[in-house]
Amino acid sequence: MTGGRIRRTWLVAIGIVAVLIAAGVITVVAVSGGLGSNDDSTLAVPAEPRLLVVGDSYAEGIGAEDPAADNWARLATDRLAELGWQTRIDAAGGTGWTNGAGGPNTYGERLARAAQNDDFVPNVLVLQGGANDYQSSPDVVGDAVASSIEQARRQWPGIEVVVFSSSVPFGLTDRAVPLSTAIADAAESAGVPDINPVAEQWMTADTAADYTAGDGTHLTTAGYAYVADRFVADFSALFGLDR
Repeated sequence: MTGGRIRRTWLVAIGIVAVLIAAGVITVVAVSGGLGSNDDSTLAVPAEPRLLVVGDSYAEGIGAEDPAADNWARLATDRLAELGWQTRIDAAGGTGWTNGAGGPNTYGERLARAAQNDDFVPNVLVLQGGANDYQSSPDVVGDAVASSIEQARRQWPGIEVVVFSSSVPFGLTDRAVPLSTAIADAAESAGVPDINPVAEQWMTADTAADYTAGDGTHLTTAGYAYVADRFVADFSALFGLDR
């Protein structure tokens, strides 16, 4: 086949595809995943951003010298506050997507309570955790993630949701892989980004001594500062705050 005939054939094919797309026969789909999936999309920053962080003992800062001041959530939201973001932290140790820590404190139950508070109506939500759900199967945890995201969207129409899975110390990262993967998959299926410390290998053997608290399951002051820095970097990229 000559060069001219090849060009004409390709032009005809391109024209057919264009017609099919216009007619809705072929759909072009943009799939957005979490940062663990190398997603480069940018979420919309609300005109008056109000961020609610729902998390576990890592958001409480257990293991830090001054937990109230040195937890990752406080450090990260203080940085966002400098950009004009209003923030609120709802942290409860031992809790998770399926684990209520002996009370009605699963993320879904806490979201329901937050919706009753008219003093702070979020338009951006970070759901952080997963380490406390290790007694549940990955499928059950994934279902709870999907349900929590759906619930947040019902309660606050138009809200931007970001999932932030477990940032356990290095010695626990292997155990965290199945749940971290289930959380990421559920987030991707729901069309929300997942900041995934396990997939991104935030914790390494080289940093274990400095970042792991004495109990072996939480982080030190330096560890929380490191997690806050990494979170803010990924979160800023998602919202285009770093541009």
